[in-house]
Amino acid sequence: MAEPTEDVLVKVATNAAEDFVKSFYSTLSNETGKLAGFYIKPSPSHPLKPKITINGNLVKDPETFEATLNKQKERPSYDYNSFDAHPLNHNFNVGADDTAPDKDGKKMSIAVMCSGNVKYTLEGGIETHSFSESFVLVPNWDTHKPNAARGLKNWLIASQNFRHIS
Repeated sequence: MAEPTEDVLVKVATNAAEDFVKSFYSTLSNETGKLAGFYIKPSPSHPLKPKITINGNLVKDPETFEATLNKQKERPSYDYNSFDAHPLNHNFNVGADDTAPDKDGKKMSIAVMCSGNVKYTLEGGIETHSFSESFVLVPNWDTHKPNAARGLKNWLIASQNFRHIS
């Protein structure tokens, strides 16, 4: 099968990043119990585990990350200001049934960089910090299966690095 063109890779990466960023930060700010659905899930055919780093601290798994958020008085509010996306590997195939390149760009990994502000509700009021966050998104192979369930995310987080910058 033919490899995807540069234009296809950039378009798919940009559209995937835009959809991801809108959905992820909305869920992060407003919904409990739904973050795990944004991350890869290890399986015998897909042995990778998500790598989550928050301000230099490695977080065990998505559930631990969400539990940390839920311990706060009020869930933090995340507002992204900008994002950028770049195709990484046009033929990411860890855990894929078919390892041939996909001409539509649906088998690539994507680097996504975001910046914005996060607001924390504390005893003395609201505290705002700027943040920078980077992700590596990989295909959700469950969406490539015949009769895939509706509502699945097309791209999942393989790596996440969040950092306060102020």
